[in-house]
Amino acid sequence: MQVLEEGLSAGTHRVRVLAQFTALEAGGILLDTSGFVVSGLGGSDLRPLWASPAKAEIRQGESLDATMVFELPDKAIALVLKGPDGTRLSLGVSHHTGG
Repeated sequence: MQVLEEGLSAGTHRVRVLAQFTALEAGGILLDTSGFVVSGLGGSDLRPLWASPAKAEIRQGESLDATMVFELPDKAIALVLKGPDGTRLSLGVSHHTGG
């Protein structure tokens, strides 16, 4: 958690993403939060600064809450959370406006 205690890089802000994963597959799923990235128009993929849990096995029918913290450029637009399996989730603009 030490990385979260360090100051922000110039021109950035931190965003916490809370996600719930549910295993529907008979064999369950292996969750590795390091495989998630946030990307935006004209930017590179940004990996989580911190995540909990880092890795977990979820059995069929079970759910798990995960938290990921990203440091994003202040001017970033059209942000998308991308998962290792190709899933995509738009983050919208509310993290910029507070609304």
